[in-house]
Amino acid sequence: MGKSGEKGFFISLRWGATFAAASLVAITVIVVAYANERNMREALVHDAQAQLVLEARNLAITSSTALLGEFPELTLAPLVKDILNDRPEILEVVITNHEGKIQGSPHTREIGTVWQKPDNLMVLDGFTMLAAGEKLSQSQSIIMVECPIHLDNESDLGWVAIVLDKKFIESKILATRKTLLTIAAVLLVIAMVVTSGLMSLLFRPISQLREGLNRIGQGDLNSPMRIKDFTELGLLGHSVNNMAAELKTSQNLAEAREQEVIDTQKEVIVTLGQVVENRSSETANHTVRVGDMSYQLALLAGLPQEEAELIRMASPMHDVGKIGIPDSVLNKPGQLTDEEYKTMQAHPGIGFQILNKSQRTVLKAAAIIAHEHHERWDGKGYPRNIKGEDIHIYGRIVGLVDVFDAIFSDRVYRKAMPLEKVLKIMREETGHHFDPRLGEIFLNNLPKFLAITEQYQDSSSQQREPVAQPEKVSV
Repeated sequence: MGKSGEKGFFISLRWGATFAAASLVAITVIVVAYANERNMREALVHDAQAQLVLEARNLAITSSTALLGEFPELTLAPLVKDILNDRPEILEVVITNHEGKIQGSPHTREIGTVWQKPDNLMVLDGFTMLAAGEKLSQSQSIIMVECPIHLDNESDLGWVAIVLDKKFIESKILATRKTLLTIAAVLLVIAMVVTSGLMSLLFRPISQLREGLNRIGQGDLNSPMRIKDFTELGLLGHSVNNMAAELKTSQNLAEAREQEVIDTQKEVIVTLGQVVENRSSETANHTVRVGDMSYQLALLAGLPQEEAELIRMASPMHDVGKIGIPDSVLNKPGQLTDEEYKTMQAHPGIGFQILNKSQRTVLKAAAIIAHEHHERWDGKGYPRNIKGEDIHIYGRIVGLVDVFDAIFSDRVYRKAMPLEKVLKIMREETGHHFDPRLGEIFLNNLPKFLAITEQYQDSSSQQREPVAQPEKVSV
């Protein structure tokens, strides 16, 4: 009937209506049965009283002649026995003379004794069938009729008394009650089955509407509801389908606009990164290689696809702070002086200040990368000298890749290093400059990163021979 869970408890309308209808049928049957039982009891009591009066009269007529005889008990005793044998509901039949002495009884020892009436009897004066001298009375358990015995104009010769057991009436009522209860139970079952079937048909569109709205709530706008119903529920289903179609159209437009914004952001980020590279005379494809290698390392390190893609998009901005560095320092072909090196170390902070003002997810990630990609695992980096896992994972990933690409590519102040020397430096700096786990992952998956450097070689660089996959390195 009901369910509970994240969405709370609810009662099924179908089952609620089914039980309501079945309960109405049951209550109706019970009320009708109660009224019928009461009317039946009154009718049975009235019929029993009327029949007793008639039987007493007939017995009085039959007994009148016998009472004038010498031995009336010889005639009346068998007559009483026959009545009692034929009518088990009759408790007692007594025929007395005018003195009240028993003349007719199934028990021989009672003949000639004075008859003792039952106690606690209430006389019923309003019974319309009573003739002159007849009495009708009853108690909780019996009904008794007393009828005088006449013969022509003779005075009363005696009395006939018949006592009926009321249990006989109650047994009939009980049998009828059982029959009515059986009928009520059958009607209740039929009502539940029929009502359940009808409610299923009536409420099927509601179930379909609920399922359809759940699908829409979960983002499925491609599965229209098919409601074969010509009531208001069917019209509501069509309205929901139209709403879903409009939502789908709006969603497509929104996704297109969002994708356009993302593509524009990517283009701006890449372009700005290339501008920085060109100004600093770095290799043209440095930002592309750093983006792809950072993406690959993020996936290998267990980051979700979405975060790995975010790092790929944001990493080209890692050196945007170099915009604020003078050309004399940025493009100096020789060794930097201590003062010039200190000036160069300002570019992560400048990049952070430029990017951190944006609320865009990509630019906020780029701000983190720009700020922390020169920090070292041992805390000897710059600009804040933070170490270990205090450095954001984005900064640790891009910092490692940036160093690898920088020493493996031509720069204005030196030529690219051979791979053997590059790997030696990467091994030595793992655990010092680089996150040891990231360093191990990088070295053990080196072919993936070398493939990226081969794919995006700078046109001015010498073409390198394909590098064979080295053995995995434990660090």
